[in-house]
Amino acid sequence: MEEKKVWSGTQSLILNLGVFLICGLIFLLLLFLLVKLWGRLAEMGTLALTPAFIILLSPLAYATAKALLVKSVKYEISSERIKITTGIFSKQTNAMELYRIKDYFLNEPFFLRLFHLGNIVILTSDQSTPQIVMRAIRGAKPLMDDIRTYVEMRRDVKKVREVDFGPTGDPGDPSS
Repeated sequence: MEEKKVWSGTQSLILNLGVFLICGLIFLLLLFLLVKLWGRLAEMGTLALTPAFIILLSPLAYATAKALLVKSVKYEISSERIKITTGIFSKQTNAMELYRIKDYFLNEPFFLRLFHLGNIVILTSDQSTPQIVMRAIRGAKPLMDDIRTYVEMRRDVKKVREVDFGPTGDPGDPSS
């Protein structure tokens, strides 16, 4: 059976809504101050105007950097594994076989539900990645159903079943 891509996507920028609002307000405040002080700064020349414009643009640069960080996390789910790629300049890809998934659940905080988004939390038996959190995903419910379908298919192909071992002995027995 050939591996096929089931879904790919990124986190939503709504995760940075607070940062965007604060940076926008700071930018407007700095712009207001620049307009008020323009006469004095213009008298001083380029030596004063250059730092003023750098300070004015710094909230926009910060908001852009935060947006790049959110969008640099890419998820890809195939019929055999989940790949998570992170990084802006240097990339790192972590792949995990679907049959290693133990459990998964959907977390839909109120704020994310307003935008039809959700977090998918995946618990695995993988030592290096015991938990995967796919944050602010659009269409999280149907995606979770797709993950379940492909997990079961991979387990059947690999003839693997997830078994949880509890503590040994009788819980009521004081000697254990």
